[in-house]
Amino acid sequence: MSASLVSDIEYPSTAGLLLETSTSQIISTKPQFDFRPRSVPRVLQPPLPHLCLDPKGDLRIDVGMYSKNSFTVCSRTLARVSPFWDRMLYGEFQEGKKQHCQDDSAEWTVQLPEDNPTAMSLLLSIIHGQFDAVPGYQDLLYISDLYDISVITDKYDMAHVLQPWARGWLRPTLCSAELVGESLREQYYHERLWISWALGDKANFEEISKIMLLTACTSSKDPNSLRCAGILEPPEIYEIIEQTRLDTIKALLAPFRTIIEGLIKNDKKLCGKYKRKKYSDVCLSSMLGTGIRSLYSVGLWPILQPVEVPWSVLILSDKLKSVKIESRGCIEDDDGHAHRCSHGPALQVEIQRVLDSIPSLLTEGHERHLECQARKSRV
Repeated sequence: MSASLVSDIEYPSTAGLLLETSTSQIISTKPQFDFRPRSVPRVLQPPLPHLCLDPKGDLRIDVGMYSKNSFTVCSRTLARVSPFWDRMLYGEFQEGKKQHCQDDSAEWTVQLPEDNPTAMSLLLSIIHGQFDAVPGYQDLLYISDLYDISVITDKYDMAHVLQPWARGWLRPTLCSAELVGESLREQYYHERLWISWALGDKANFEEISKIMLLTACTSSKDPNSLRCAGILEPPEIYEIIEQTRLDTIKALLAPFRTIIEGLIKNDKKLCGKYKRKKYSDVCLSSMLGTGIRSLYSVGLWPILQPVEVPWSVLILSDKLKSVKIESRGCIEDDDGHAHRCSHGPALQVEIQRVLDSIPSLLTEGHERHLECQARKSRV
């Protein structure tokens, strides 16, 4: 289907489960998915060993490494769809027609061992007008299938062929059978980040990046590990997430480190009644003791360096919110009330301020790419 045929079509909005700018709302509201049995995801069926998409096709494409699937296609159709195919088939590539013409006895064949046959079958069906093999706009797709499709559209610059379907397939209604838990791996966040990147869904790309920043941990064996072997990574975003995670952890720990160091150095101003020595001496010692015990109870004493923190930003912030730095059992005030000092309220405010001030993770390069892909796919 040409771009001109779909340029005026209005599609419903799929902004999805967008998180508000405030990180506090990100923390308090986990992504919610609609698991009502409104529709069952459509499973993409593996193609036949040999599929003829054009009876007059002049090219055979063999896809897959071990169990190859062959597709008879029209080389001109492929060349019109993608500049990549045009260069491959009619340029100086080894697979091109010029090389094939030197050996008329052989069938013109292109080998694509690294590509997924099922995803390639769907895309070849689209560009050859075989729409009965294509899920509809309202159909749900498994994330793993949509990921395989997006890998090929990115590789061959074919995002535009998905214009009539992309918005429908990207909507956030997901299959409960696929989402078996709450971790990054169980929610397929790595695949979803790539899908958003390849199809130009900026809103979801930014949302997923922020969620990964807040929930990722350092252990490669943890289901919340930031990296996932075998899944394609958009350029620079994982490095930005890693650095921003360290910066955020450093900012969260800084006020606790400052207060504890001040108490050790007997900084009188940390006591609310520091001008009266009989209060401050006892108060500072009490706050130091409760602070160290409280930090130790949540695994944060001695206070760790940012690179040593194994937990996610969210888990660390929860631990810090439970830390108490306060004086207990101090001498009574003149009016008969026990003197107490607590840095808890101020620390709670500072923790929230740090979380709310996490900057955007997207660079100008990310913005340009996502806008370009969005124009192609019309998401």
